[in-house]
Amino acid sequence: MENSLSTVRQFPLERRKIWKKFISGMLGYGILFLVIVVATAAFNGFNFFSFAVLIELVLFVAFKVFYFWYQTQYFAKYYYDVSEEFLVIRKGVFMPRETTLPFEKLQDVYLDQDLFDRVFNLWDLHVSTATFMSGFEAHIDGVSIENGEAIRKLVLEKIKSTRK
Repeated sequence: MENSLSTVRQFPLERRKIWKKFISGMLGYGILFLVIVVATAAFNGFNFFSFAVLIELVLFVAFKVFYFWYQTQYFAKYYYDVSEEFLVIRKGVFMPRETTLPFEKLQDVYLDQDLFDRVFNLWDLHVSTATFMSGFEAHIDGVSIENGEAIRKLVLEKIKSTRK
């Protein structure tokens, strides 16, 4: 349950995250769409105005609308909190996944960016434990540098307090 003092409320994700995810995803799907259209047109004697190509275009536009809706819902349901004993990260639309990490198990906390993060001025906060999967599951993506550093500081303080 989300409370009014949760970390996600104090240091929220940036709304630019929605556009970053949408645009980066659409680039990949756009390339796939072009390949399908060219293949379909080639099958029809390079007729780019065939009924099949029109259907593919309609489906692609419908998919884009759905994908944008999905990204807005993903953003709305994204939750993270630095509690007294755990870092909790919950994300997902249809099948939400929650990762709960005890501070005494955390080994590394860092901020980084991928190419699209740089374009949109976003940062990802990663935390890791000794387990392999923690690196994939345990990250908060789409924060400003100020919020990322503030969350990192909170997590490091909790780690330090558990090791006394």
